[in-house]
Amino acid sequence: MRKTVRYLILIGFVLVCILLNVILFLTVNDQRLSSGVFWMAWAFAFPWNLLASTCVFFWTKKGDADLVRMPVALTISYGAFAVNLVVGAILMYAPIEKIVAPLIIELIINVAYVLVCMYTVYATEYIVRNQKEVKQKVSYIRILKADVDDCLAEAEDAAVRAALTELGERVRFSDPMSHPSLAGVEGELSMVITAISAAVAAKDTDAAMMQIKKMTDLLERRNSRCLMLK
Repeated sequence: MRKTVRYLILIGFVLVCILLNVILFLTVNDQRLSSGVFWMAWAFAFPWNLLASTCVFFWTKKGDADLVRMPVALTISYGAFAVNLVVGAILMYAPIEKIVAPLIIELIINVAYVLVCMYTVYATEYIVRNQKEVKQKVSYIRILKADVDDCLAEAEDAAVRAALTELGERVRFSDPMSHPSLAGVEGELSMVITAISAAVAAKDTDAAMMQIKKMTDLLERRNSRCLMLK
């Protein structure tokens, strides 16, 4: 769906450019076609912006990150196109022959455009990287909660089910953010949940309750360390 939207946006932009060019060449004074100012302004208004839109098309194709990239890229790209089109229309229709001042104006506009794009690419990629890191950091608790729920689904003893229900709530409300310094305690938690699963499968109530108590203590230790890291 997103790929289709990107194609539609690019195709729509090309069609708008074609329409504007048809209108331009039907309405502009024929004498302007021999002016260097006209062609300079035309190049900035259309080919340059078409190139920029093509770059936006390829930059916003990188998976889920396009949800961050696309709105920002389209806003800047088509905002710059509108500015170039307005300035270009003035330069293309007005009887201006000296190219120096128009060229300086176009260069100022488009150098500013490039600088904004560079800053935006850096800022957006930083956001995308942070989103990926956060997603990885919060995945541990989600997986742990799913493991506890699996044990609960297999448990038959009422006491074990009650203890697993309480444990599931403790996991659910644990600090979701992981950290490299928590690798040891999180590794222990993973081993304990495996032991709980084995005890539940073997219907060993005492072993299951002992491991649930151990996991509760480990969770408390993990949450304390998470608090110290903030």
